[in-house]
Amino acid sequence: MSENLNNQMKLYKSEEGFEKIMDWYNRVQSEITVEHHSVYADTRFGKTHVIAAGDDNSKPIILIPGVAGCAPLWRKQINELSKKFKVYALDIVGQPGKSDPNPLSVFNDDYTNWLEDVITSLELNRPHIIGVSTGGTTAMDMAISKSELIDKVVMCGPTGLARARLPFHQWFSRAMAKQKDADVLEGDLTASSFSKPRSGKTFGSFDRQLARGMALCTRFYRVDKSLGIYNESNSRVNYIKALKVIGKFFFSVDKKRLVSFKNSGLLIFGEFEVLYNPKKIRKKIKKLIPNMKVEVINDAGHAAIYDQPEEVNRKVIAFLSE
Repeated sequence: MSENLNNQMKLYKSEEGFEKIMDWYNRVQSEITVEHHSVYADTRFGKTHVIAAGDDNSKPIILIPGVAGCAPLWRKQINELSKKFKVYALDIVGQPGKSDPNPLSVFNDDYTNWLEDVITSLELNRPHIIGVSTGGTTAMDMAISKSELIDKVVMCGPTGLARARLPFHQWFSRAMAKQKDADVLEGDLTASSFSKPRSGKTFGSFDRQLARGMALCTRFYRVDKSLGIYNESNSRVNYIKALKVIGKFFFSVDKKRLVSFKNSGLLIFGEFEVLYNPKKIRKKIKKLIPNMKVEVINDAGHAAIYDQPEEVNRKVIAFLSE
């Protein structure tokens, strides 16, 4: 095994699993229909792979995925947003993709320091930031602690806005069923895993590539290592650390920090958001962050940007063009 592959394999359960995930990665990237290319940003945490598209003279936008996400999953946004903006979709270091396998910590400033390094390395002048799920949380943290480096902020289903209600039953019966084959998991990981429909309504078209990626990562990727909850000395998950990570993502909310949000922002929820009640969150956020617009997307769940990409893209472009 080459040194480079051996380094990449740190966060994969097998070489076969690594190859399957990278084959999936390349298939999803092939759905980017506009001209694009790869660049690498140097950061203190290692090299960050970036898919870039659009006119170099246009306003830059950075796209940040959630945990176990990657740059190609933004393909429907890259295809549309690159018509008006210069788009940079990131593979987070220590997450699936082509960046260095050096996990960031959720308990300090690693994520905002990493993003600052990406902006500096790419020589971007106050880019807009768009993040989904925990990527939206990173965007929010930038607007709180390093607001001068960025312009407008779009957050789709971010964590950290309020105490979340977690779908433990769905996660453990479907997503965490490690004994299942990836093909079976893909069939289980539908919108209902991450949203709860009401009154018999239907969801939009849940992104099958996202479901496939989730299934492959559950089966072959070391999410425990990427989150820093794996104990190398005894080859076991440290459940105390795991609970702390869950608490950090879903239960740790500092209203004083939210009030410090400085940039113009757009918060996007799906109608069937699994973590919060969108209507209650809208009222809360408007009080804490007056310069935040809130949009609720019909027939969408936690990741509305995947469930209803055309509708979300329209709202995002309108907001960024104001």
